[in-house]
Amino acid sequence: MSYNLQIHARDNRALPMGHRRSHFINYKGRGIYLVTLCTENRRPLLGDLCGDSPDSAYIRPTALGKAVLRCWQDIPVIQQQLAAERSVRSGTTCTRDIQLLGCQLMPDHFHGIIFIKQDMDIALGQVVRGFMMGCTQVYHEMLKSVYIPTVLPQLRLAGGIHTASSSSFSPTEQQTSLPVLRSANLPTTPPTALQPLWEKGYHDRPLRRRGQLQNMLRYVEENPRRLYIRRHHAHYFHVQKDVQVGDYRFAAVGNMALIDSPLHAVHVRRHFTPEERRRYMNSCVVAARRGRVLISPFISDYEKQVRDIVLQEGFPVIQLTNEYLSQFYKPSGELFHACSQGQLLLLSPNDSPVPFSTRITREQCNQLNIITEAIADEE
Repeated sequence: MSYNLQIHARDNRALPMGHRRSHFINYKGRGIYLVTLCTENRRPLLGDLCGDSPDSAYIRPTALGKAVLRCWQDIPVIQQQLAAERSVRSGTTCTRDIQLLGCQLMPDHFHGIIFIKQDMDIALGQVVRGFMMGCTQVYHEMLKSVYIPTVLPQLRLAGGIHTASSSSFSPTEQQTSLPVLRSANLPTTPPTALQPLWEKGYHDRPLRRRGQLQNMLRYVEENPRRLYIRRHHAHYFHVQKDVQVGDYRFAAVGNMALIDSPLHAVHVRRHFTPEERRRYMNSCVVAARRGRVLISPFISDYEKQVRDIVLQEGFPVIQLTNEYLSQFYKPSGELFHACSQGQLLLLSPNDSPVPFSTRITREQCNQLNIITEAIADEE
């Protein structure tokens, strides 16, 4: 049996998963955005994960990573200069008032929170593309300097360029030396058409409601911690495709052993009276305490309450989702912690990328509940 992908009505062809702009947002207007850029082929060129525990984890930037951070910090000044030049040429006032609220460099991607303080003459995408071009220019300069006659033979014969660690360089030397360009991530022939630093496009998440900014800042700040946890619990964060459960096939991430457990479906019905709802929710929690694994899309607030209580008590759950699970997918928030503890298995019947802004429809909810109950009934 298959999931009805016709329900996903949006056109998914233009850009890679998660890189599509929303049709409902004025990207020239005032707003706060969490912007994410990934290196081409997710090469870990920007930094190294350091620390001996999740709480002490941090990213030590490479020379290229430091250059990326400098390019990011330069955005407000550069955009003000460009706006002033455009104002002179056009005879109109062009404003680009930008404030940077936070950022986090990771080995293979970059997060930044940008505040457009008033309407601009250009869109957010042009600001981000300017940043990407500045970073790429620095990267290409570094790449070219690697391919000198005395270095290329080393790369081919020894399989890599072995240099001293970055700690042995002075701050000035670290900015110009090339331990940043690890041999494992370099092409083995001199580049004629230089490789891009960033993959095509970028992801943006606009701030939509009160309190979301603190969540954005916390998410960015905790990236090294989450990476440490994922690396030390890699088996729980590996996305598997074509996982057969009953008559359905899923993409899955989490504790795969939960599939073989006795299951208990959770579906709080709309027609329940308050007393019926209370009794039903209590019965689900009791079922978890008695060794059954709760399975549900956990869509309604009441279903989420059941899930959260069960997870807080240390019991596992299986959650169905309509999200597309790419190879780099990872759960967020409390589900990330649950996944790292082996308390979570996420199952997605959706094998087609959809725009990140697409909200789940009622028909999709019904389908996920039908699949949930079919799987649970087979146990």
